[in-house]
Parts: sequence; C-alpha cells; structure tokens
Amino acid sequence: MKRFQNILVAVDSRQDKHPALQWAARLAEHNQAKLRIVDVLPDLSWIAKLVLTDSEKSQEALAEQKRRMLQTVAEPIRAQGVEVTTELLFGKTSFAIMHEVLRSGHDLVVRVTKGAHSGRTGFFGTTSMRLLRKCPCAVWLVRGDTEPRFSRVLAAVDPAPHDDAREIMNKTIMDLGQSIAEYEKGQFHVVHAWKLGSGDESWLHPDQLEETVRKVKMEGAAALDNFLAPYKLSHRGDSVHLLHDEIGPGHAISELAKKQDVDLIVMGTIARTGVVGALMGNTAEQVIDRIECSVLAVKPDDFVSPVTLPDV
Repeated sequence: MKRFQNILVAVDSRQDKHPALQWAARLAEHNQAKLRIVDVLPDLSWIAKLVLTDSEKSQEALAEQKRRMLQTVAEPIRAQGVEVTTELLFGKTSFAIMHEVLRSGHDLVVRVTKGAHSGRTGFFGTTSMRLLRKCPCAVWLVRGDTEPRFSRVLAAVDPAPHDDAREIMNKTIMDLGQSIAEYEKGQFHVVHAWKLGSGDESWLHPDQLEETVRKVKMEGAAALDNFLAPYKLSHRGDSVHLLHDEIGPGHAISELAKKQDVDLIVMGTIARTGVVGALMGNTAEQVIDRIECSVLAVKPDDFVSPVTLPDV
C-alpha cells in the first residue's frame, strides 16, 4: 500500500457518513501520504438558470456552504496528523475528479461505489464506471453502506510469461492485495480464471475437447505457479483458485467472490488487446456488473487516459 502517496478522496459533503473518507484517512496515515478531500458542485441546468432568479448568487452561496462543510469533514483527520487539503470542484463529477488528478498528480482516487443521487441501476454508479474506464490513476471504490473493513481480499491475476507489461501489472495487483490483507489481518485469495475460446467448441470431438481443456489447464497452472513462486504460493493451495469457466472469466471471478464473501477485489482494468484508455477489458466489465463489494482497480504503468485538461 505504500505506493500511494498522494490520495484524492471524493465525498458528498452533504452526507452524514463518509465511509470512503474513513478508509482513505487510515490509508493516508499508514502511508504518511498527502490527502485531498474534494466535493463537486455540478453546473446548473439551463432550465434551472431560466427559472431561478439570481442563479449565480445561489450557486455562489451553495459553493461557500460546501467549502465550509469540507473543512468540517477535514478537521478530525487533520487532528490525527494527516496532511489534508480540501477543494471544491465544478462541473460533471467524474471529469472534475479526473481533471484534478491530472492537475495535482494524484496516484489514487477513493470514492464510494455509488453516489446517493446516481441514475445508474446496479451496485456501481455512472461516476464510478467512468473513473474505472478513464481515470489516469488507480481507483478504489468503497462500499457506502458498511464500515470499510477488508478482511477478505481477492487478487485477480492473468499470468502472461511473454507479456512484460501485464506481468508488471499482475505483480502490482498481488503486492497490493497481499499488503491490504496483512494490514487488515485478513484472508488473502488469488484467482486466475480462463475460458477456452468463443464458447462454441461443438466442432471438436468430445475427446478432443476434453484433451484440449486438460492441456490448457496444465499450461495455465504452470504459468500461474511460476508467477506465484516468489510469494510461496501455488494453484494447489486452498487460497489460490484456477478456474475454467465457459461463460467467461468475469463470471468465474464474481461467483468466487460471492462464495468466499469477499470484501475487496484487486484487479486490472485494461484488456489484452484494444485501444488503451478507451474501455475496461471484457473481464473487468463482467466482474463489475456482477459483484457487490469494494474494488481496487489498477492501471498499467503506460496507461494514457483519454481525458485531458481543458484549455483555459
């Protein structure tokens, strides 16, 4: 966890409880890191501007109120000796957060999985999904309905002996997952899930299909064991899960998370192929659509966000 030294936590200062901030403060204190707490004031809609008299003054009053509330939220954390600053941002929440990341070089964004006013169905809100796909740095989405404790951590890895970039990201995922579990004195699990092909292998004779699955599983186990050797783990251990799932790896990982009652999944968010910075990988999308736990999403070192700072 020591890799995070400049943490941004996004809150809704109107709420009474801030579970994401609780965890971010603990993390900042543990890492001796800087912490910036932000809230976002959206632009007024054209209808509101049309209907409200003195709409600019109303926005200014609301902005000042939010700034005061941010200071109130920050004071107890500052009293713990954590270096804390606050900032009120303006505009669309996800882009305002990402612009702040670009301006201030944050290495982690912490936020609840879904805001109180999200219009998106499901466990993760629209802002969370945009951050997962496009945020320039790692994103930690914390469940908003419980105290943020991570006693069961699952690291989702995808060994690739001949892909250095992916192996570096796998190592980051492992190191973070293991350190979080140790910090929380919890359980640490590792999963590698795979799918044979398109899902339609009807052209293969049943014996051929069985033999192909067996060989691919052996190769996957060997690659996984080679990657896990420095951690003194193997696919034969109870805490390591090598899963074959013809629906897809995302389905396998999410089902395992439910079975193990996982509190936090640590995973990468970029596909093996495709346009860097455009979308999450298929596996990550499938996992996010199916789970109801916290997520720490890691970006590769060469990730370039499609979001850029607006011209001033």
